[in-house]
Amino acid sequence: MRKTLFSVLIVATAGMPISGCASFFGLGTQSSQVHYNDTKWCVPRKLKRVLNRVADTYGPVTVHSTKRWWLENWWKGGARKSYHLKCKAVDFSVEGDPSSVIAFLKSQGDVGGYSYYPYGHYHIDIGPRRTW
Repeated sequence: MRKTLFSVLIVATAGMPISGCASFFGLGTQSSQVHYNDTKWCVPRKLKRVLNRVADTYGPVTVHSTKRWWLENWWKGGARKSYHLKCKAVDFSVEGDPSSVIAFLKSQGDVGGYSYYPYGHYHIDIGPRRTW
C-alpha cells in the first residue's frame, strides 16, 4: 500500500514546479498578495485559501484582525461568542465593489459567516452560514 501511494504521488506531481507541489499538498496557503497586520499563525487553512482567492480576484488583501483576546473583543464591540476568540475568523480589506466582493465570499464553500462593515472591512469565519 505504501509503495502504491508513493507511486501515485510521484505521478501526480511529476513535472510540477516545487510551488505547484506545495499547492497540491495544501502547503501553499500564503499568497504574496495577502498581508497580515495581525497574527497569522492561528488562521485556519480554509480561510487562508479564501484570502488567496480574494487576492487573486481583487488584488492585495490586508488582514486587520484574526485572534482576539476577550478584552480586545469586548473593546472592539465583538459578539460574546465571536469566532475571533477561537481563532476561526478574519477581518480584512481589499479594493473592489463591496457587493461584488460579498457575492464572491458568499460563493466560497469554506466561508460560514460573512459581512461587510461600513468602514471598509470584510469579516469571514468558519462558523455556520450566516450574515448580519
